Amino acid sequence: MIVLSIVQQKGGVGKTTLAINIAAELRARGKKVVVVDADPQASAVAWAGPQKLNFDVRPELVGSQTVAQWLRNVLKQQADVAIVDTPAGIGTVFRAALDVADLIIVPCGPSSLDLNAARQTLSQISSALRSDARSLAKVITVPTRVDLQQPEGQQIAEELNSLGEAVGPPLSHDVYYVRAFAQGVAVVDAAPASPAAVEVRALTDFLLSRLRLPV
Repeated sequence: MIVLSIVQQKGGVGKTTLAINIAAELRARGKKVVVVDADPQASAVAWAGPQKLNFDVRPELVGSQTVAQWLRNVLKQQADVAIVDTPAGIGTVFRAALDVADLIIVPCGPSSLDLNAARQTLSQISSALRSDARSLAKVITVPTRVDLQQPEGQQIAEELNSLGEAVGPPLSHDVYYVRAFAQGVAVVDAAPASPAAVEVRALTDFLLSRLRLPV
């Protein structure tokens, strides 16, 4: 099983949006997928509330069990891919999500505050991975709500590139994700021909290539 962990010390940068929409696209490609919602706010569970998603979303809070138990519960999921959606902050959940990950995804929103938080998050990840000689996890950043056709979006992308990790295709068409959330589905299901669905497919291709898996 492959584990993708989505982490960022700042909230509101699109972690749950990434988790749900990547999961839906992987499921559309024939993968058995589970989203592990490790955030007490349970945004992924809320997204799945109408039960229209064709993959499981399971709450697994670190605070309700030991970290070792949490890791075992994540790794015993009967799936090809588990996607861990984490809360904001640098703490126990953050470190546990790094420990279990094959690929670590750091989303970054359009503001200077988002960029600074991404920079600090990457620094924490680098320190954690250096201290764990067993870890072979790869790290990428993903611009969210960033329009690369605009100067501000281009600047965010340039800044992310300067941080030393691979930068994935952006998720920029925010209105489609808002509508999909309201319907309890992913954009690839709600609007498969939309620009948002196209960018989710491009991002999924990128993730699979980083993992050296077939697209």
